[in-house]
Amino acid sequence: MSKADTVVNGLRQDRDRYALLAFCWGDLLLTLDRDLRIETMSGASEALTGRTVASWTNRPLDNLIDRADRGRIAGMLEALTPTRRAMAGTVRLDGPRGMGTRVSVAAHRLESGSDRIYVAMRRLPEDAPETAPPPDAVEEARHLAGRLAAAGSSGAEMTLLAIPPMGGATDPDSKRLGDTLDNLLKAHSLGGDTATRLHSGHYSVLHEAGQNFSALVGRIEAMIHAADPAAPRVEAVTLPMREASMSEDDLARGLVYAMHRFGEGQGMTLQEAGERLRTTLSDAMGAVTRLRRAIDNGAFDLVFQPIVNIADGSVHHYEVLTRFEHAGTTSPFETILLAEETGLIADFDLAMARKAVGWLAARPLNESQVNIAINISGRSIVDPAYSSGLHRLLDENGWLGRRLSFEITESAQIADLDSANGFIQGLRNRGFAVMLDDFGAGASSFRYLSVLEVDAVKFDGDAIRHAQRAQKGRAFLSALTELCRRMGISTIAEMIETPEARDFVRECGCHYAQGYLYGAPAPDISRFARLPKAGLPVALRLG
Repeated sequence: MSKADTVVNGLRQDRDRYALLAFCWGDLLLTLDRDLRIETMSGASEALTGRTVASWTNRPLDNLIDRADRGRIAGMLEALTPTRRAMAGTVRLDGPRGMGTRVSVAAHRLESGSDRIYVAMRRLPEDAPETAPPPDAVEEARHLAGRLAAAGSSGAEMTLLAIPPMGGATDPDSKRLGDTLDNLLKAHSLGGDTATRLHSGHYSVLHEAGQNFSALVGRIEAMIHAADPAAPRVEAVTLPMREASMSEDDLARGLVYAMHRFGEGQGMTLQEAGERLRTTLSDAMGAVTRLRRAIDNGAFDLVFQPIVNIADGSVHHYEVLTRFEHAGTTSPFETILLAEETGLIADFDLAMARKAVGWLAARPLNESQVNIAINISGRSIVDPAYSSGLHRLLDENGWLGRRLSFEITESAQIADLDSANGFIQGLRNRGFAVMLDDFGAGASSFRYLSVLEVDAVKFDGDAIRHAQRAQKGRAFLSALTELCRRMGISTIAEMIETPEARDFVRECGCHYAQGYLYGAPAPDISRFARLPKAGLPVALRLG
């Protein structure tokens, strides 16, 4: 190999490493050989591991990982193929004094036939949850809705129990008592599966209205006192569930939302916990009712923000956002979060699509060149009812053509990437461009781009700011835009507020920009008349 070839190959490897680190916005980047030994390391080694970069060269990866997590990461790496990306989730690093730092991990092979593996690690906040996220709110709501419907006209109630710790019991006895307690509470709940351990000592049981829990409480106390005679008494508070104006589905959605918001509640008495849950439930039911009314009545407004071609400053299209000032709800962010967490997001996304298409249809003929992008939550694209409703809307409006495109938001909620990609290709095959929002916000972006075939990615605003501050930020972002360009994917930089930020992303190779530099979201697109027009709508796809 010539000296020139060696230099080119070295630069290519550097580019690839920067690209991967940019995908993850990670703090530490490693390359591993076929034996999973560390060839190179760059990044915050001393901050994360307490050791220098040089000290890790040629050491086994296992030496970097906490003993308890070595099996997990080894299994993930063994499953890699030259074309498969994979996530290892969360692991702990082996610290100098046994105090491991928690990181999220992504790994990848770039080239077919290469044994080299790239691993990127991103430090997690100290208060990041140790446990898995709660079950999907949509499934929880469907499950509870079925139980509430089965309760019929008698309705349902929730009993909150404060059960003292069984400090006098041995460990095996304590576990046996705990299992017996769980089974007892489930047996007395609606459907036998609506009893939940909220936090230490607090349980909730959803049951038929009027059910007397005094006998059950006495039985539980007898069990506990047999193991620990000094244990305090079991307390119980019952809360009504029935809201006559709400369907079982929406009642279940409100209940799920309230339980997630109830929190740990450590240090509260049962009466305090019951009052807090009562207030949370009341607020949740009201919020769900207002959101349902806004969806059914279209009681929300559309606002628009331009996406601009960085090269000439012309408007390419407008992103359609929403405001709820006339719906009696809170901020757009909080309302969308409510829709996400209660499973109403698919209903809202479809209502939003209908309203946006109606807005396009009502435009004067001389504004036929205006094209817009609407948002779809990652939760909605795997909802069959949403998918069929959206395609029915598109069938009814065959004139849309390139005037409409789609942004996938909340992609972190996509569990089945293959099904999601099928939905995306269904839209692209009809001629609609599809974008992936919030790109670069986390290591998961790395995995999504390997499976989801899209026309454009929109770089997360915080990631853009991080790239501007970081010493190698320009190299990272430039490598990432170059990789996207090679894949035929356009790039959009969001939250561009200053000429300096615009110049930075332009020099890094971004194609489009969005942000307050070009204008805040507005209900009337004539606000952006000062911006040049792009002419006929241009596809986001790169030829």
